[in-house]
Amino acid sequence: MSFEWQTDEEYSWDEEPILPEPPQPRRRWRFLLVLLLGLLGVWWVVRWQIGQQLAEATSTIEEDILATHNFLLQTAVSQDESLFTANLSGRNPDWTALQKTLLNDGLLLARPMFGWQHESDSERLTVDDVTLQVEPDLQGAVLLYPQTHAVQTTAAGLTETVRLQHTAVYRQGTRRWLYAPPLTDFWGDWAVWEGERLSLAHTEREAELVEQLGADLDLLLQKMCRDLGDLNCSEEMRVNLRMSTDPDVWLAINDIETMLTTGLRIELPTPTLVGLPTDEASYQVLYRAYGVQVATAVLAHQIEYDCCRHELFFRALRDYQLAQLDLQPWPLTATMYQQMLDWGFNSSMVRHWTRRWEEAPPQFLQVWMVEDPDPIWQQVYMLVEFLAAEETAVSPTEMMRLMDRNSYNGWLADVLQGEANVSTLESRLLQHVYSQTNAGQQAEPPIPLPDGKITLVCQGYASSNGGHVYTYDLARKTWTEPFADLFDPNSIHTADGELFVMTEIAFAELETTFKFWLAGEDEFVLIEEAQIAAGNQHWINYFVADEKSEYLLRYEHLEGETNLALLPTACAGGSCPAVALDGWTVFAPNNEHLLIQGLPSEPNDFDPDTPFRLQYLLHVMTPDGELRQFLHQGGAPFWLNDAVYGYVQIVEGGWELVTAVTDQNQPRYILSQTEMLAEFPVAERPGNLFLTQVVVNPYNPQELLLQLSLPENPSEFEPNIPSYLFKLTLTPDFTGIESIHLLREETFSGTIDFSANGRHIIHGHFNQYSVSVTWHFYNEETGETELSFDSPYLLAGTDDGQWYVQLTEDYVLLRAPLYDYQEFIPHGFGECHQALLSVEE
Repeated sequence: MSFEWQTDEEYSWDEEPILPEPPQPRRRWRFLLVLLLGLLGVWWVVRWQIGQQLAEATSTIEEDILATHNFLLQTAVSQDESLFTANLSGRNPDWTALQKTLLNDGLLLARPMFGWQHESDSERLTVDDVTLQVEPDLQGAVLLYPQTHAVQTTAAGLTETVRLQHTAVYRQGTRRWLYAPPLTDFWGDWAVWEGERLSLAHTEREAELVEQLGADLDLLLQKMCRDLGDLNCSEEMRVNLRMSTDPDVWLAINDIETMLTTGLRIELPTPTLVGLPTDEASYQVLYRAYGVQVATAVLAHQIEYDCCRHELFFRALRDYQLAQLDLQPWPLTATMYQQMLDWGFNSSMVRHWTRRWEEAPPQFLQVWMVEDPDPIWQQVYMLVEFLAAEETAVSPTEMMRLMDRNSYNGWLADVLQGEANVSTLESRLLQHVYSQTNAGQQAEPPIPLPDGKITLVCQGYASSNGGHVYTYDLARKTWTEPFADLFDPNSIHTADGELFVMTEIAFAELETTFKFWLAGEDEFVLIEEAQIAAGNQHWINYFVADEKSEYLLRYEHLEGETNLALLPTACAGGSCPAVALDGWTVFAPNNEHLLIQGLPSEPNDFDPDTPFRLQYLLHVMTPDGELRQFLHQGGAPFWLNDAVYGYVQIVEGGWELVTAVTDQNQPRYILSQTEMLAEFPVAERPGNLFLTQVVVNPYNPQELLLQLSLPENPSEFEPNIPSYLFKLTLTPDFTGIESIHLLREETFSGTIDFSANGRHIIHGHFNQYSVSVTWHFYNEETGETELSFDSPYLLAGTDDGQWYVQLTEDYVLLRAPLYDYQEFIPHGFGECHQALLSVEE
């Protein structure tokens, strides 16, 4: 079998018409799908590339803006205008100039008019801290960043921090991002929110937050009209508040007069300028800040305040009512009340407060933001609190309205409406101040009060009433005047509150008569009566010479010469012979011996290079004068016990501290100037260092306090001299040194002593412009200050050191230093120069 291959062309076929192929829809759909997917892929790739480029650009923008803003914050804190200006946009010169003004006035971040204190963060802002909104054209951005403010939120004066979201706008400059003003469309349109008492104009940007503020501020206004007596709100009274977007408003409200003169049309910075709240706590802080401003303006308007008369009193009355409205805490604390009593608070409604009526602090701010070391504002706030809380004749609002009076006396009379006696009002004010202290709020003292009495010696130097003695029975809590109508003394002296020397002086044309009385509880003895020709340089005086009141010291000055004599009180006015003295006395504890400090009789005997207090002629003697032995030239005599004493003697090359025994009276060397200087490092070693005071610890006589001083002019007494306070411990036989160390180094004057129980070192610092002394209680081991208060020169206390008496013009504080307690005892006797505490055995 075979085949023959033929092509089509070799056959004759009938030709048929050629028809087009039928469409194949499934193939075209696949093709289009592939084409679409390809396009989508290209589009996604392009979009991804654009997104990547945009993200990279945005990230770069964020980093650049954040770096610029961190630098801007740093310059704002340091108030460096040149560096700050370099990062400002210059498109609006007025805005730029205003930013520099805010920087220099400390208002760029701080909000002092709100009572907020800006706290700069030590760490720089990071990307996680901020929110950045970049404009689509990448030419502008809005930065939201947190800032911390310290705000007082408790009546105890404590502060807490609040974080608000601040807003900054940046524009792209030719080379870098610049801090810039927002564009016109940033804020949106204006709208008005209407409440019962408030109309609030605001921008669209902050509508939700501002309307919440508006509702709360409207409730505040309703509460003011309802709860503040005498505010006199009419039915038509309405406050118009505008939330300004112009940062220039910061300068306006930082002026003390703005809120006091604005009336009921108020303009405040909108929250974006202030800082946006981040939670409910920060919202409440923001609300109270606005509320204080609105309430201040309404109060000033409703009472028709004549700005800015008696500003300090207005501020105190305003703040009292702001506290009632829960807008801010009342700033006074128990510590402030206690400090006021420690400083000797003078309650006189006339002499004390007239000056406060005119004085005002530097700024009309919330009081805890005013760094005023003078406690004047605290005193005024205490008076206002007392009048508003306890003397309710008129409301605080009416007290404000009555401030149109020219004088404090007129204002007080109108406030009280004749219903209270001024003298009793002073006493009640003092009692109110004490009741606000921690001690005043205790039901009972921490330890029993001493069983005895407090004695006051009140000298009428500036009046014709003479002197008076008053005693306070601590058990009965009553004052008495034991010598009332018995004497008309010109001066009174006592050492123990039991025996008193009363001096009566009768002046006549030709002669002056002196009468000296020794007055006790049941006996009065005329010590001496003397007539002195008028015009002579001649006068006489008597003093109690010792703490046991066993001896009197007679002082007589005649034509430039001074004579001193000692006589026993037991035979005062009798025939006991007076024993001549060569100077002032320092008695032994048992009164059997005494040390005498007398001045050299010749001017040439003084050494100009030695302090005056170390140039006395020292003697030891017995009260009857049978023993009288010269010791040395020196000073600072002291007794370690009944038989051992010590003093500082001047020797060639400096001074020496020595002790001696009464039956031998021979000096025993303890310490020298050279050895004391060796206690200092060479680089810190002073020059001529003099030992000017030596004090013995009554609880442990081995312990001594040494005050070493270096006056600028050692021949004269200086009110304040560089001093070193050392603690020296002697051996048990008082002949050597166990230890010595420096307690304090400072500049001070006055006396030093141990407390009776040895627990404290007491330093009395003389005040330059006052007769009072500031008493500092130092820790006996460390020298650190534990207590300070003002009282006259002689500080009285119990023998166990548990109680001390602080004396002021209007009251006594019986203080227990170890328990931080004070018993308040008003007296109202005026200026008293001595207080004594007598405890029954």
